[in-house]
Amino acid sequence: MTDLRNKVEDDRGLLKKIQLGIPGFRGYRQKEDLRIADSLLRVQIADLLKSNVLQPLELIRERAGNALELDMMNDIATVVSAAKTAESRVRHAEQGYSGISPAYRVTDAELNTLYEFDLALVEGINGLGELCRTALASSDSGDFGLVKADLRDIRSGLSELSAVFEKRIITMAGLGAL
Repeated sequence: MTDLRNKVEDDRGLLKKIQLGIPGFRGYRQKEDLRIADSLLRVQIADLLKSNVLQPLELIRERAGNALELDMMNDIATVVSAAKTAESRVRHAEQGYSGISPAYRVTDAELNTLYEFDLALVEGINGLGELCRTALASSDSGDFGLVKADLRDIRSGLSELSAVFEKRIITMAGLGAL
């Protein structure tokens, strides 16, 4: 995944470049660019969660329904619900505020910490995606016993992902950004 901090800096227009030269405004511009990069990254992470986890889970639900594996539908629904909740939380998470004269100050290092925090979530989502692909392959072959075991692992992975994301929220609160 591309480091969006550099992309946001590279995409600065003339007005933003002028802002960098104004004393007192430079820090605001830099922090605002980091906040934008963080926001863009979270959208990418949410999209990754949707494509790597939610979509395969929906296909598994469809396969189970077609195979009349009705006893699994509640298990699948629980995992789909957890994945949708995680995707929504990431997509709509609070972000730092970098106003020109805010009541609190969030440093570049703190904003970078949040960005790195979000970037680390990608690893967890990639692992969940692999589990979902395995479960989908099991459902395609009709082995819903394996699917059930995979769903437990996916649910556990989603819980871990939510815990990591909760730490992000606590970090934001500790920075005074909430």
